[in-house]
Amino acid sequence: MLPALILAGSLLRLTLLVDACVTAPATPEANTTFTDNTVFIPDADYTSWKTIYGRSLQLPDDSLLMTWEDYPPEPPLVYFPIYRSIDGGATWSEYSRVQDTQNDWGLRFQPFLYELQNSWGSYAAGTILAAGVSTPANLSGAYIELYASTDSARTWTFVSHIAYGEGPELVTNGDKAIWEPFLLEYGDAFVCFFSDQRDSAHAQKLVAVTTSDLVNWSDDFDVVAYSEYDDRPGMAVVAHIQSTDNYILTYECCGSENCQAYYKVSSSPLTFNSTTGVPILSNDTSKTAPVGSPYVIWTSRPDRVDGSGMIIMNAASNSEVFINEDSAGQDGWKMVDINQWSAYSRSLRIIDDAGESRLFLGAGGNMVSDSSCNWVSCGVVGLSDLV
Repeated sequence: MLPALILAGSLLRLTLLVDACVTAPATPEANTTFTDNTVFIPDADYTSWKTIYGRSLQLPDDSLLMTWEDYPPEPPLVYFPIYRSIDGGATWSEYSRVQDTQNDWGLRFQPFLYELQNSWGSYAAGTILAAGVSTPANLSGAYIELYASTDSARTWTFVSHIAYGEGPELVTNGDKAIWEPFLLEYGDAFVCFFSDQRDSAHAQKLVAVTTSDLVNWSDDFDVVAYSEYDDRPGMAVVAHIQSTDNYILTYECCGSENCQAYYKVSSSPLTFNSTTGVPILSNDTSKTAPVGSPYVIWTSRPDRVDGSGMIIMNAASNSEVFINEDSAGQDGWKMVDINQWSAYSRSLRIIDDAGESRLFLGAGGNMVSDSSCNWVSCGVVGLSDLV
């Protein structure tokens, strides 16, 4: 529990920062639906974007975890903070920290949380994984790192280097950078997708590597790679459409497509490179094209009993979500207002909220020109509001 003086200071910072951007909502009731609830407010001396790139996980005890890119002044080394909620996202407190124990660089970019559904090597089902980019403050090189927790995210140990880029870890074409890991179990392969600038034939492409033990990783293979050098597909997210046993990949297509959200569908998450990517457009008269950092999930529908579901995606440019049928038709994307803030790489997750399935949104900020507006928030939406 925070001392009263620190708590008062935190509330004052909340007022000062939020008043310049939005009106902060009151703390919601536990296990309810709500809009843009506060998870974490960065201190005034935070640098860069302060916070960004929120990611979530629900544990078997129904508690929720959130992490994000965190930009406090250095030293000490930056790390991925883990915050926890035991009341459906209504209130949050610091729970643990994923810290760089290998490189003396810090854990800086694009964290991702994952719970193992199966055993891999010496890591049992139920192990919690955290992946992300470790790079020094001067961005001279980067590893995508994997850490594990066997005690429900209370403590963390290093597992393996997933990939290495010589750097600099910048988005300038030609820099040998790597970004944005996404983890997935598929059959006898544990897969990590990531964005890759190391191939001289591509400013950036999407690749994947696999492992059977979380320690030894395969060579990378292409997931999305365009013939035009300047095109930069990035930010891979994959969801399993259970009713059709297909997989959907969303990604941003920067370069000639100005970071518009695209998607591919394949019978296997290992064969996306053989399918064609198509842009996402809303099927109303606005023909809205979501742009930047798309995220996608699948869930069963609450209004059907036939096992069918809905694909849910969002992107940084819109506060709305885009809903599609399991067939993932190009003309099937319905734009739905959910009364939540937009955010850069806003993550989506279906949670068990006191026995009811709901949509949880994790946000770290929208990288607006006034970075003091970036702080970590979450929202919960009823699935019936999406159909």
